[in-house]
Amino acid sequence: MRQLKYNRELYSKIALIKSAYNFTDRAYIHLDADRDYYYVSLSKKEGKQEVTDEEFENEILAQSARHEIYLQTKNIRELMLARAVATSVVAAGDEELESDSEIAQEFSEDEILKDWFDADE
Repeated sequence: MRQLKYNRELYSKIALIKSAYNFTDRAYIHLDADRDYYYVSLSKKEGKQEVTDEEFENEILAQSARHEIYLQTKNIRELMLARAVATSVVAAGDEELESDSEIAQEFSEDEILKDWFDADE
């Protein structure tokens, strides 16, 4: 079983957990921490490719970047969602909506269902 050590000031707990989760199909993983460091213990699963230290380091870096981008764009995404939902809200006005029967009376089937070829001849 190999053990990797990561500085707690440099990486977030969320990035560490997401990185570890991405390799659970290939390795048994144990996570631990003390005041200054996270510890990752990796043990290869039988019949699976071993997770290298470099792979795990790249993954924790990628997850850290994703988490930072998530935090930096959270307000923008919330604002966009709020605007999208707000524009889809139908406000009840003073006037009533037309019923289906009123709409149907405005157009007769004879006007709508004309054969184009008959009209052009």
